[in-house]
Amino acid sequence: MTLLLVDLDNTLIDRDAAFREAAGAFLAAHGLPAGDLSWLMGVDASGYTPRGEVGTAMVNRYGVPGAAVRALLDTGGADRVVLVPAIADALTAVRPPAGPA
Repeated sequence: MTLLLVDLDNTLIDRDAAFREAAGAFLAAHGLPAGDLSWLMGVDASGYTPRGEVGTAMVNRYGVPGAAVRALLDTGGADRVVLVPAIADALTAVRPPAGPA
């Protein structure tokens, strides 16, 4: 039996890049300072800060509707995730061959 253990925190995908792109689009869409992207990435801490804390910090700093912040935190980064072809190839290579169970 083959066993594969993987860590999905910025290992197989660049979650930070996806969130950075989504956060930048959020700031632009709400007329907020582009320079705040560094602040927002720091608050996010590579996804380790609980979403509720990130959302509260954003609402407190910007006064934007909580629903807009929630939409960013729930789906914004996921819409921008890219699986690099080399990673997809490596995952395919470790998949066991199809056959009888």
